[in-house]
Amino acid sequence: MSVKSAFSVTKALRDSAGFLPRAWSGAWLALGLLFAIVGGAWLTMHHLPSPPLVCVALIAVILVLKYVAHGSLYRIALFGPSAKDEGLGFGGVQIGRPERRLFLASVAIAVFFVMIAATLFIVFAIALSLSGLSQGYGSSLAAVQAIIHRHAGADVVFILYLIAAGLFLIFVAVKFSLASAANIGQRRLVTLNALGLTSGNVGKLFIGVTIILLPFVLVAMLAAFAPSNGRRIVHLVLIGLNVFVLLPLIVGFFASAYRQIVTNRFR
Repeated sequence: MSVKSAFSVTKALRDSAGFLPRAWSGAWLALGLLFAIVGGAWLTMHHLPSPPLVCVALIAVILVLKYVAHGSLYRIALFGPSAKDEGLGFGGVQIGRPERRLFLASVAIAVFFVMIAATLFIVFAIALSLSGLSQGYGSSLAAVQAIIHRHAGADVVFILYLIAAGLFLIFVAVKFSLASAANIGQRRLVTLNALGLTSGNVGKLFIGVTIILLPFVLVAMLAAFAPSNGRRIVHLVLIGLNVFVLLPLIVGFFASAYRQIVTNRFR
């Protein structure tokens, strides 16, 4: 058995683009429901007064549909014609053990991530307090803004710490990027043990995701210049692009990377 587990970014990107037709045909209802609820929630929260309970309910429904969509897309990407044997529902709508695993894994990973972020923040806050640079400001945020604005002397050390901390959190997030694919592909709960899947591949995964995200970021930036009377439609179009195009592309990329890594590792 070989321990080689590298993957081809080019192949993963090709597989990601080729996955779109299968994603639309197999998970059309799940994606449609997700778009309808997210679009409706955006309209409700930004244009109509919404009671707190309504907002909470909308967020809960969106989260459920998110796991449903991820479950269907990963089934289709990883198992192809056998996706129905893995529990794929009509139009990609189903709630089974894979969706529960995705939820439990995301909670465990989120807790781990928050603990790391909190530790980085506490270290920064203690160092900032001991340095005396936070004195005279109403809050730590105001002190940080002043440090970034001045960027002189000891300020540079704290700015470099913030940059390093941000890069480290991105690194941790990418390390967990194949967790969803592993939960579906291995048919068991995968949480912290997903870290081993991305060993030696963090850079490639980051590059691949950046290539996929870049066009959507540019479109979103251009949408900011849309006339005010048409922004509602523009925002709905952006939501549609994110749900129907970006989400399947990301899932297709991670599924291909996971499949390549597992195949190469046990070849």
